[in-house]
Amino acid sequence: MNDLRESLKQEFKDPDIRYAYAESSLNTRIASQIKVLREQRGETQEEIAERCGTRQAGFSRFEDVNHSVWKTDTLWKIARALGVRVHISFETFGSLIAEKELFSREFLERAKFEDDPAFKELPTQTQGPAVVAAAVFQPPKQARQTMYLSGWRALSGLMPIPHSGIPEATIPPPIIQI
Repeated sequence: MNDLRESLKQEFKDPDIRYAYAESSLNTRIASQIKVLREQRGETQEEIAERCGTRQAGFSRFEDVNHSVWKTDTLWKIARALGVRVHISFETFGSLIAEKELFSREFLERAKFEDDPAFKELPTQTQGPAVVAAAVFQPPKQARQTMYLSGWRALSGLMPIPHSGIPEATIPPPIIQI
């Protein structure tokens, strides 16, 4: 991976290459993740398309890595059909390198709402903040192994649990290995 990392660092010095790579990477990630999530749920394109209010033929383009016109309202329809949310974020170009290194089926999988550990029955507060925090802050599978955290940012010290309803509950930041 070091060769890939060094190669991309050199190529990214050219702004045209940098932006073209970023656009291609985004299109690939969105299309691939739609397909992975659909397959993870054991559903067909027809089933997801119906819940999105479209036909299979129209939906199939969203699983094509060459598709490059993404509308947020369409992404929300697809997200709703898959039981997940849409997350859009502006990121540094350096994050593309880590995303490339971690890109895999497992990296793209997400639990649907009904299976989201954050909404399962929580331990009681008498079991202590660390137990409750572990149940509330349940990152995706890949985050428990080695993960690039663009949205979570590594923090020094402790990270508060957002919207947990647990006063002063904190957990240590995730460990990032790149």
